[in-house]
Amino acid sequence: MASKVVVNSTLVFRILALLLLAASVVVLATNNLKLSNGSQIRFIDVIAYRYVAATGAVGFLYTLVQIPFAIYHACTQKGLLRNSFLPEFDFYGDKVMSLLLGTGAGAGFAVSFEFKRHLSDFLLNLEVLTGEDLSEAKSKKGKFLDRAIIATGLLFLGFICMAILSVLSSVSRSGSKSSKGFFFG
Repeated sequence: MASKVVVNSTLVFRILALLLLAASVVVLATNNLKLSNGSQIRFIDVIAYRYVAATGAVGFLYTLVQIPFAIYHACTQKGLLRNSFLPEFDFYGDKVMSLLLGTGAGAGFAVSFEFKRHLSDFLLNLEVLTGEDLSEAKSKKGKFLDRAIIATGLLFLGFICMAILSVLSSVSRSGSKSSKGFFFG
């Protein structure tokens, strides 16, 4: 049986992860760039941002499913299911979800910083070649990429929460098993 501190910490981190992942998806989904010529760039136009949104949504749904079990466990100090299915599901599910969120955060940061660096150079060269003032494009591009970085940062914080939950589910799982060894038990 897991200690009360581990059970309560699990609930707090699940709620925190849920809020961070929801915020990440909302910030990214509302991220649009509209230029004066009428063209519009949305987050779904960049494949990596679609992946960031998808990982955030999957993490949100997984955490949403896990929260009722965590609330019940925190209130009663008993697991909802009496067999070892839920600790095993938590153990493997938290590991897979933390890895998935980590890849989403990595992809989001990588594409955002690369775009920021290369688009700045591109717009500067275009401005020199054409002689046009592209300050509006620079400003809007900066805001679009900054919002994407904020959304990815929220996803990264959700990943941190899920990684901590992965450790906590390992502690819970080891506490629910007997103390016998794997080979010599």
